[in-house]
Amino acid sequence: MAIEEILDEMEAILQDSGRVPFTHKRLIDQDELGRLIDEIHETLPGEIMEANRIINERQRIFDEAKKEAQNIIDQAKDYISKLTDENTITRQAQEQANEIIQQARKNSRDLQSDSVAYADEVFSYIEENLMQALEVVRQGHSKLHPNKSEQAEQE
Repeated sequence: MAIEEILDEMEAILQDSGRVPFTHKRLIDQDELGRLIDEIHETLPGEIMEANRIINERQRIFDEAKKEAQNIIDQAKDYISKLTDENTITRQAQEQANEIIQQARKNSRDLQSDSVAYADEVFSYIEENLMQALEVVRQGHSKLHPNKSEQAEQE
């Protein structure tokens, strides 16, 4: 029998018991009250053990929930750290890419400038050789027609 039922039965015995005239006292059956007290002694340890079991179970659930909450917090921190690391890596990669692009543009400008200078030197060399060749051709041509130049002078 549960403690509540035993207490309800004790209350019923008290209310149904006879009164002692001119006092607030009542006559109660000692055997019946003793039996109910024995039942309380038998039932109470089980009830206390059940209450302790419920308290322990509640504490276990609370501890598990606390541990799970801490795991979720740790996972969130790891995720944020990973995102931050990935963002840092991305930013560093972008900076390196920009540096490479700037260096490539500078190299391109330098190469273009060097190419123009080289082409200018080549054309100057060819022009000088062509001028010398033209002079040789003119001299050869004038030796073939020596009279033409004298006639042109006389006219």
